[in-house]
Amino acid sequence: MEVSNTIFEKLLANNNLKKSDFAEYSKIPYNTVAGWKKTNKVPPYAMVILKDMIYRKKLELQAEQDLRRSYVVSRVDYLLTSNEEKKLKSVFWGTNYTIDDIASGIQNNSQNIIKRIKENLPLDMRTQIIGKLTHA
Repeated sequence: MEVSNTIFEKLLANNNLKKSDFAEYSKIPYNTVAGWKKTNKVPPYAMVILKDMIYRKKLELQAEQDLRRSYVVSRVDYLLTSNEEKKLKSVFWGTNYTIDDIASGIQNNSQNIIKRIKENLPLDMRTQIIGKLTHA
C-alpha cells in the first residue's frame, strides 16, 4: 500500500514536525524525504517510522507534564538569617546535608548532626539556630 505525500505532509504539519525533523529521526537523508514530493509517493516504512515518531513525541510530552505535576518544592522556610544559614552550611561543608536534612536531624535528635553543630558553632549561635530549627 503506497501512501501519498500529501497525507505524509499533513501528518507532519498536524504534529508540528518538519521534514528535517523526520529525516534526522529516521536517519533517512533529507533529500530522499524531500524527493517524495516529486513522485507523490511515500514508502510504507516511512509511515511506520512517522507514527512511531509521533507516538514517542506524545509520550515525552506526557512524561514531562507528569514530572512537572509531581515536582513539589519541599523546602520549608526556617526563618534563619542569611548569616545563620551561611554558618550552618559551613559547619556541614563537604557533606550532602541540606538545611532540610539538618532541621529533620535536629528534630529527630540525631547525635551526629547535633555533635557537629556543638563542635563548630559558638554557644549563642548554636542555641539560636537549634531553637529555630527545632520549632520549624
